[in-house]
Amino acid sequence: MNAPFIERSRSGCALHGALATLGAIEGVVPIVHSTAGCGIQYQRGVTPFGGAVPSAAGFGPPLSSSNIGEKHVVFGGSSRLREQLKNSVKVVPGDLYVVVTGCATEMVGDDIPAMTKEGREQGFPVIHANTPGFHGSVHRGYEIAVRALVEQLTAVPDTPVAPVPGVVNLLGVIPQQDVFWQGLLSGLSQLLSEIGLTVNPLLGLGQTVDSWKRVSRADLNLVLSPWGRDAAILLEQRYGTRWLDIGGVPVGAAATARLLDLLTDGLRLNTGVVDLFRLNEEQVLQAKLAGLAPLYFASGFQRDFAIIGELALVSGITEFLVATLGLMPKLAVVTDPLVEEQRAALAAPLRGILAPFETEPLFTEDAAEIADLVRASDCELVIGSAFERSIADELDVPFLSISFPLADRLVLDRGYVGYAGAIALVEDIGSAILGRRPS
Repeated sequence: MNAPFIERSRSGCALHGALATLGAIEGVVPIVHSTAGCGIQYQRGVTPFGGAVPSAAGFGPPLSSSNIGEKHVVFGGSSRLREQLKNSVKVVPGDLYVVVTGCATEMVGDDIPAMTKEGREQGFPVIHANTPGFHGSVHRGYEIAVRALVEQLTAVPDTPVAPVPGVVNLLGVIPQQDVFWQGLLSGLSQLLSEIGLTVNPLLGLGQTVDSWKRVSRADLNLVLSPWGRDAAILLEQRYGTRWLDIGGVPVGAAATARLLDLLTDGLRLNTGVVDLFRLNEEQVLQAKLAGLAPLYFASGFQRDFAIIGELALVSGITEFLVATLGLMPKLAVVTDPLVEEQRAALAAPLRGILAPFETEPLFTEDAAEIADLVRASDCELVIGSAFERSIADELDVPFLSISFPLADRLVLDRGYVGYAGAIALVEDIGSAILGRRPS
């Protein structure tokens, strides 16, 4: 049976996902044990298209790499890794060094756990994550990196330890692959802190190795995409931590209200505080949306739209556009590499949103196939990645980029989560419509 051909994949390999994850933790220094090309491909083919060129504060120092050659592929690269680890510790200051592996060293069979154990015995704070590209996509790399951090930085206590009330970890947000990852984590952290919770985002500005050492003490793990479920299950097995999968990014009043209700019930929050916060935020959102009315009718804001991206964001945006703004979904393409069982279970909420319009979610990341689907959809607005811009131009319809790869906008702290995120989304779609009127 021939393997499926994918034109222009929308994600890198597992190694790239691990590098994106580790690079979003301050004080962590990844050490790539592979050929030189692996690190170059990440920095030139992934990082520039994740929303913004990462700052030193957000993504750590330049990559350290063992840059193995033909000799190491034939005879093994353990000696080269030993040398690179010692040099990295001398040259690049860090609180934790993480050896991540590429395809070549995994096929040779270098004993990475033994090498990192040797490093720890010499006093180096080092752990490992086996992340060859053949293990899967960026998404799998995120899962592997998170599992490595949990298993190697935290210990299972002999007796159960009570969680810290009101502390919530955020799981499932993949840096760069989710181009709004920084805005999502900061926006959701701010929102939850307003109702009395203490949020541990784990990734992004201010998140350190200590953030991960505290991961086992959370009261709840909040899963924001299918890719956080593996970590949530692991933490439940090791520490008994409860977890809640909310099925996607909550955008707007309805989705955010559902989240607040779940958290209020599950964590026994002060209902008076939560209700007052919700009332104030909903009033602000309604006032802002009321100001949209003249433009909504004058510019033909109500349109048939096609949306392409990862499940968590596609679900959240689609629900808001349909239920609040009255737009009509003609096409929804989910680009996550989900297996059939995941598609059936995890996409159920999205199917419910689309059902009244006789639209079914489609699952593919093939650029050519998606282009044909957009052309056939007869849509009046395209929401997707840089790959779909040319199709929108061809159809002469407005376009908004919201998914990886991103090439036409700068994203520093933009996000569409919650009440404020809904306003940002309306602004972006309105700007796209005003900026391109069909000829």
